[in-house]
Amino acid sequence: MGDRIEIVGIGRTCAKERWTRGLVDLTVEAAGAALDDGGDVSPSAVIVSNALGGALGDQQNLGTFTASSIGLGKVEAHSVSCDEASGGGALRLASALVGAGMHEAVLVVGAEKTSDALPDELETVRANGLDATREAGFGFGPAVASGLGMQRYGAEHGIDRSLFYHLASTAHLHGAKNPFAFLPWELSFDQYIRSPIVADPLTVCDLAPNCDGGAAVLIRKGSGKSSSSVHILGSASVSVPTGISEPITSLSLPAAAQCAMLALRDAGLSIEDLSLLDLHDSSSFIAALSIEAVGLAKRGEALLLARDGHFRFDGPAPLWTFGGLKARGNAPGADGLYQVVEATLQLRGDAGKGQIDGADRALVQCLGSFGATAVTHVLG
Repeated sequence: MGDRIEIVGIGRTCAKERWTRGLVDLTVEAAGAALDDGGDVSPSAVIVSNALGGALGDQQNLGTFTASSIGLGKVEAHSVSCDEASGGGALRLASALVGAGMHEAVLVVGAEKTSDALPDELETVRANGLDATREAGFGFGPAVASGLGMQRYGAEHGIDRSLFYHLASTAHLHGAKNPFAFLPWELSFDQYIRSPIVADPLTVCDLAPNCDGGAAVLIRKGSGKSSSSVHILGSASVSVPTGISEPITSLSLPAAAQCAMLALRDAGLSIEDLSLLDLHDSSSFIAALSIEAVGLAKRGEALLLARDGHFRFDGPAPLWTFGGLKARGNAPGADGLYQVVEATLQLRGDAGKGQIDGADRALVQCLGSFGATAVTHVLG
């Protein structure tokens, strides 16, 4: 990857319903925390990611308004929107600016405000991440698509729907140790089985809860002076032809698979070299396919490995160590940056009760448009 990008500052807000805070308020809160963490590093560019603000009638051109609100003066500012992959995409573009020598340091911020929208309105807007004419316009949305996918996954692999519980319970087990999580409690099997159906067989407990939140990362070109610094060792972004039917009919996420392979190759690592991972888990269906796409499980075996504790803190492949989208909460435009902030805390040894002993390498991946876009970063 050449000169590695160094992560010098991180910040995040609690993921919850923030009734008294606006979208720019969230970007400013997260950005301020990252700038404080970064010490005397001053960015000359700001990139802000958001997925839903424009469609919900909220502030647009967030990069400019965030830079102005935190008093950065005359800087380069951009806004990025690529559905739930927005945060990861913004960090990749910021890394390119630093790597090309255009800026010494860049601040990357992601934020989302979902609590001001009614549930039906929010689901309609989230469906715009799919094909707005061919799919969303006919009433399909991420929840309906995930329900159809779960049906096919169970039928294809001969797996009972109840096994999906182990993905959600793993996320909640870890999220219970995260003070910034939206749902910081463990999930019982009885709670899961009795939860209301959203799109049969998908239930409320199979979906990551929408929330308000912001996360920020301050990066610069690596100085090479400190072996304790966290760096971006590799990254990749892949988009494939869109279509809600592809993950459902093929039970695969080709963008996620190729993107993870390219990022690991860029870092000179294999999946076995990683201390922890954070993959996209907007629903139990997408979580299962994500696990299989990056090579943590063979096709049809993700739920079985989850049942056996493979992805827990003390398992061979710790996953969602801060709760993932399922327990931390889903703020679509900020998800990819929450992943990087949380992985950085692990690598610094600052993850608190959820610390993975000896953590030194992590992979994070966010997905957009029902898996059509993938962005992966490898940190170490």
